[in-house]
Amino acid sequence: MSEWKAGGQAMVDIVEINGPSALIRRHGTKDHRTDVVRSDVFRPLPTDPHQALKDAVIAAAGEVRTTAPVTDGRLRAIIKMFYAIDALTAAQNPPKLDPVEVFYQVTDGQSTCGPYGWKHCKDTRDVCYCRNNIASGLAAVEAARGAK
Repeated sequence: MSEWKAGGQAMVDIVEINGPSALIRRHGTKDHRTDVVRSDVFRPLPTDPHQALKDAVIAAAGEVRTTAPVTDGRLRAIIKMFYAIDALTAAQNPPKLDPVEVFYQVTDGQSTCGPYGWKHCKDTRDVCYCRNNIASGLAAVEAARGAK
């Protein structure tokens, strides 16, 4: 039975790309067997937006471990490590978005109907600009809440 499931990712080496087709080989092998696939199936792997900060924390921790005890260099390394940890923590826990600000940015401040406009919008829901602006703003606020 295969350990692969739909939606999984597999690594291959791209040997050659010829227009609409690509020649691929199983990753990490010197196997001469190759397969041909359409080249438009390839897309970049997602990257971790916090990887550089994680690397900085690991490097700073390593510097603390390798610096001789009771020296100014060790103290500087410890401070550097704490700064790196603080930056990583802040990046992974961004400040919460203000729902009113999100709403206003999406609607460009054109979100409200006057009394006449609102009466008109009751009859023409699908084409009412202010009703559509309000709906867009509320959708953006819900999306921002879901992106915690």
